[in-house]
Amino acid sequence: MLVHLKTTPLMRFLLIAAFIFAAAGTPLRAQEILLTTEVTMDILTPAQKTYLAEFEQKVNDYVNNHRWTDVEFYGDQIPVRMSINFLSGTDGGEFTAQVVVDGQRRIWKDGRPTQLTSLMFRIMDTKWSFSYLQGQPIVHDEYQYNDIASFLDFYMLLALGMDFDSYEPLAGSPYYQKALTIAQRSQSTRNAAEWQGQSNQYSRMNFLSELMNAQYERFREGLYWYYYEGLDFLETEPEFARRAVAKALEGIAEILARTGSRSLLLTMWLEAKSSEFCKLLEGYKDRPKIMKLMIQVDPARQQVYQKCAF
Repeated sequence: MLVHLKTTPLMRFLLIAAFIFAAAGTPLRAQEILLTTEVTMDILTPAQKTYLAEFEQKVNDYVNNHRWTDVEFYGDQIPVRMSINFLSGTDGGEFTAQVVVDGQRRIWKDGRPTQLTSLMFRIMDTKWSFSYLQGQPIVHDEYQYNDIASFLDFYMLLALGMDFDSYEPLAGSPYYQKALTIAQRSQSTRNAAEWQGQSNQYSRMNFLSELMNAQYERFREGLYWYYYEGLDFLETEPEFARRAVAKALEGIAEILARTGSRSLLLTMWLEAKSSEFCKLLEGYKDRPKIMKLMIQVDPARQQVYQKCAF
């Protein structure tokens, strides 16, 4: 049985808050997400580029200045990167874009967050349609759908949910529920089709539905073992950490064996993370066994796992 006694995520937040308060004499507040945005407008006309001159900054300001939770984040903001590639535009402010969202997870050491990060998810959203009014700020309103704000809210809530899942099993559920409300509200808008998508293809609704499906709970629990019990202790308690990573992969393998390779959620995560398994399990006696199991349930990445399966 894998057992490890240490501080819980909330205790960690409180310890860091107490430390900063004692050191500075006054409480410091920090937002939960640190978004970096990269915008590509090569296909747009000069006039459209000028129209969007403040767009990148507005997106960053909207996310980074908004208070997303009631939890104090001190030095451990969630790094999110959003690459927005415009596909079309009109002089009337109608645009479509392809977006890649990368969510990172900070690595902890000795009960404190470090500047080291590990990729949590990478999602390519092939079509985001929205109206943009030059000079108008992006406003958060959780009761109203908005082409821009609702899209940003959805992905930031996914980042929060997966981050919280990685600190405590299934702790991200409240954020997924909020994201679901946004996705459901989109169904009465002109953008309903791009939120819903087709079966077995990526869409915001399909991806979220898997995250909230009980048959994928072992994946969400695996995030806890992989990051919190694994990566956070890989340097200070390597043997325990490697066993925790192995436990996470065994849980993911069990889901793949049961559901096949059709999962959008698992495909996304394995595409982003599978190349690091061999290194993380270096020195672990059962590494070949784990990698052979992954070959069996995830043949699409067989060449990756074969590097340390024998």
